[in-house]
Amino acid sequence: MDRPYVILCVSASIDGRISLGPNRTMFDLDKRDEVLGTREEWEQFYGSFEERYQPDVYMEGSSMIVREGAELRRLAPYDGDPEDLYRDHLPREVIEKPGRKGWLAAVDGRGRLRSGYTGEEDRPLMHLVSRAVCPEYLGFLRRAGIPYLVAGEKRVDLALALTKMKEELGVRTVLTSSGGRLAGALLKLGLLDEVHIRFNPVIIGGFDTPVLFASPDLRYDEPPVSLEAIESRTCPDGRIFVGYRVIQR
Repeated sequence: MDRPYVILCVSASIDGRISLGPNRTMFDLDKRDEVLGTREEWEQFYGSFEERYQPDVYMEGSSMIVREGAELRRLAPYDGDPEDLYRDHLPREVIEKPGRKGWLAAVDGRGRLRSGYTGEEDRPLMHLVSRAVCPEYLGFLRRAGIPYLVAGEKRVDLALALTKMKEELGVRTVLTSSGGRLAGALLKLGLLDEVHIRFNPVIIGGFDTPVLFASPDLRYDEPPVSLEAIESRTCPDGRIFVGYRVIQR
């Protein structure tokens, strides 16, 4: 395999919703969201996969961090030749940082993550960007000392980004908790290897509420993705835990 092994771990309602409403980030959660699991329950659930797989990268989509339509931080103009900015930026001082155990990765094809957050002490943040981002954004990342990989023209080419992770950084395993569009894209492109879902005994509904896998409709002659069961268990409170291996076409 010329890319890392990719595992999805996510909590959802019985009808497959991963949020109580549209356009909500991880920072918008309140007590009502605990119907999909308390923080302690989520840490226990997610932590079990951290322990099992020892992932090199924790990857999330930008929509989990920044709301659609949010006002973005203005960036200083970039006066130099922008072409050099559109090459992968992997500063040696970050890659060879003592104590680094792996990476956090954010899929940010439009250049919306502008807080300057550099990650955790043992897991620096790496942005996955496309050539559609403005040079001011890439200049901002470089000034902040934030590594990035460039993959794709108008949006992030996830297959290329994952291949670069393996070839340039030696990444073997990626764990993500981003359902919705990122999970849908990974599944549609044949880039997802395992799916682990905690189903909670609630029904949320909604036309625009994010679902487990958001992707274009199947073509008339296109088969659905097939799965092979790995594990399942039901709890007395009605929660159901299921795990599947994706059968790659």
